[in-house]
Amino acid sequence: MSVLDLPPTPATADPVIVPGLLSGLGILPRPVPRWITHPDLIASIEAGLIDIDDDLMGEQ
Repeated sequence: MSVLDLPPTPATADPVIVPGLLSGLGILPRPVPRWITHPDLIASIEAGLIDIDDDLMGEQ
């Protein structure tokens, strides 16, 4: 799926870009909580192999 495959939005709609969509498309890096320090775990999260629940993200 590409950005071009997304359905069109009405011309009157406010523009909204969800950060999760951007990271899922590989446009933005996936956020990693500060309390995670193991390099292999960080790499797995950034690669999208592990999802972190929003409740565990804490303050960025």
